Amino acid sequence: MLRPDGREAGNLPSGAGPQGTDASPRARGEGNDVGPSPVLLGALALLTLLIAVHAVLPDDLAGPFGVLIGIGAVVTGLAGMLRHRPARRRGWLLLLAGASLWVLGDLVHTIEPPTPGAYPAASDLLSLAAYPLLGAGALDFSRARGGGSDHGAVLDALIVTTGIGVVLGIFMIAPLADSSTLPLSAKAIGAAYPLGDLFLLGVLARLYAVPGARTVSYALLVAGIGLTLAADVGYEVTTLIASTLESSPLIEAGTLGGYALIAAAAVVPSMRVLADPDPSAPENRLSRPRQAALVLALLMPNLALLADGYNSDARHWQVIAAGMLLICILILVRVLWLVYKVQTLAVELTEQARADGLTGAPNRRTWDWELARATAMAREHGTALCIAMIDLDKFKAYNDSRGHQAGDILLRDSVAAWTAQLQPPAMLARYGGEEFALLAPGFSPLQLATVLERLREVTPHGQTFSAGVAQWDPQTDPGTAVAAADEALYAAKRAGRNRVVIAGDEPPAGPPSGSIELTSITVKAEPIRPNDESSPPLGTRRGRRRVHRMPSFSMVTQPIVDLRVQQVRAHEALARFDFPGTFPDTAEVFRQAHREGFGDLLELAAIRAALDLPGRPREHDLYVNASARALMSARMRTGLPDDLSGVVVELSEDPGDVDMGDLMRAVNDLRDRGAGIALDDVGAGALEFARLAMLQPDMVKIDRTLVVGCSTDIGRTAVLKGLVTYAEGLGSLLCAEGPETAADLGHLAALGVTHAQGNIFAPAKAGWHRVHTPVPGFGPARARVLEQPRPAETTWTYRPPGYDDPDSTSPIVIQLDPEN
Repeated sequence: MLRPDGREAGNLPSGAGPQGTDASPRARGEGNDVGPSPVLLGALALLTLLIAVHAVLPDDLAGPFGVLIGIGAVVTGLAGMLRHRPARRRGWLLLLAGASLWVLGDLVHTIEPPTPGAYPAASDLLSLAAYPLLGAGALDFSRARGGGSDHGAVLDALIVTTGIGVVLGIFMIAPLADSSTLPLSAKAIGAAYPLGDLFLLGVLARLYAVPGARTVSYALLVAGIGLTLAADVGYEVTTLIASTLESSPLIEAGTLGGYALIAAAAVVPSMRVLADPDPSAPENRLSRPRQAALVLALLMPNLALLADGYNSDARHWQVIAAGMLLICILILVRVLWLVYKVQTLAVELTEQARADGLTGAPNRRTWDWELARATAMAREHGTALCIAMIDLDKFKAYNDSRGHQAGDILLRDSVAAWTAQLQPPAMLARYGGEEFALLAPGFSPLQLATVLERLREVTPHGQTFSAGVAQWDPQTDPGTAVAAADEALYAAKRAGRNRVVIAGDEPPAGPPSGSIELTSITVKAEPIRPNDESSPPLGTRRGRRRVHRMPSFSMVTQPIVDLRVQQVRAHEALARFDFPGTFPDTAEVFRQAHREGFGDLLELAAIRAALDLPGRPREHDLYVNASARALMSARMRTGLPDDLSGVVVELSEDPGDVDMGDLMRAVNDLRDRGAGIALDDVGAGALEFARLAMLQPDMVKIDRTLVVGCSTDIGRTAVLKGLVTYAEGLGSLLCAEGPETAADLGHLAALGVTHAQGNIFAPAKAGWHRVHTPVPGFGPARARVLEQPRPAETTWTYRPPGYDDPDSTSPIVIQLDPEN
């Protein structure tokens, strides 16, 4: 079948080509990727026609005419090989040389004078010399296709050859040997032909059995050799039965057809990859045809025994016995080989099931099994058992900035470096992702922490890890110790990473000192429980805390527009508080909440409400506001989701009295959860340069005091240029807040400010926004701000699950104004 480009469909082995696994020039056919020649295809068609004509010619013309067909087939095959230039030419040269000797033998046979009793004739020597060449060519392809590991194919070929060899030995070779009228030379020549056929049959069986691409060229070659072999055996059988050397037209057609098929195998484009192994082909797969051939070969000696006994009282039982013994030995070897392969594969599968495919460390399944075994032994012998959970710091950022290949290398090299420092019975396993678990029978928590410090020092590629250690209590489930170690790990993360924490202890926040930080103080986050509307507030019930009434609010959004493409790329979610008869300042509401002690919970409620807004466009980031003071709250950090992908947290005020080191750790925790970081109102505070230098945000939002009127103000322009230079140096984005004129927008875009946000695009309102028409007088694209259809709901009640203010007696009500 030809493709529209003229090349043969399916002429590449599975896995070859631009999307396959074999990208070698030979598999791709680089430099010789040509289709079948119309001239060669015409030559094959002419050969087919001449074979049909040959069948009706008289005997005196059929011989020379057949020789011409054979010569044409050899020339056509040689032309095909020269056209396609396969990388492995030796097999093709041997095959075509063998076919040439067969044709030459036919030619000599037609012109040599008949000399009864003269053995061996020249034509016999030429024809017999073709067998080794044809077999060598087929063996060359077999070895290449099998990749040197075709032991099963060799055994199967020997079994089939032995079974058929018994039949040929009894019914073809033995009658020649028993003849008293033939000279020894005639017997030798007569026996050489079936032996040559038997050799060629074994080679063909091996070529069929080895794994490899089943291309058109392969099918034509196997069919060509098989047809020629069948015609040769047919001629020998008719010679014995009819006692004549004359060949029937059917046998002659089979021989000539075999020549033509071998030539066709060399003409089609897939001949270039005939010798290539197929990576997708299963090794030594016992297909049903292959099983049938083995069964038939096993039955051959028994059928030969019956036939020989029926005709001649089993006079050749020695041949049959030897053949059956050899077949039994070969089958026994074949079975033992299969058992060996199955056992080897079972061991490999067991190892793969117990080990992590990337790092080679024991996997989670092995960890669970070893943990259960270690706890049972520790309980039985009364020994200590400690567990550590290890997590590479900032692995997601490392992966994103350097690529997944670099991340994989870091995981592999880390396991190798850590394992080199450990001795049995300690066991390091990959728990999942960048998290690892260490099982340490007989270790105390302090001893294991010391070992982890040593592992921390050898962590490769300049990376660090955090770890938590816990000791298993024999009165508890093993999972309790794992959970305690995991909690200690997150305590290490919260304290600044790159440290080891023992469960129940927490080091002071700040950079690690290089040694183990231990303290007897146990730090616990203040418990946060959901409200119970049916019971009195916690403060009233216990009289220890003031009742905080959480104000209700609604959420609105304002689009953030990319000035470079005139499209909405993100939305900022803003809280609007609802106090009857008043219009309170949002910032003042949050400040008052902080003064009363629940500002972190109010900010958390606003962020969770923003995250729960329905219908957010998946391709748009969501900007939410958080103060530095709130990020220092354990309640705030605990209440935020673990996955903040697609969320950008805006630090909405100067850090004030918050330590910048503590703020950095809180920001890094957000980044580890997938969040981006933006600095809000840059230009309005006194610590802008410190914030920019320390936090290195993903986006800088420029305060409107620098934006409004910038197109005519040299001072503002100079500051904006400095911010643009800063952003370009760090790869950050710049967003101008509150531009009021098209002139200011154009000036900002010309300076390199990438984004803008303000009422000039769209006011903050419920729903989501998209840009369709431009601001008049700005930009080449025509765009205007439209909003998506708002959800049908106009109000709903919101409580962050499990993290409401314990002192609140009212829910947070989020309202959508239908008029907005």
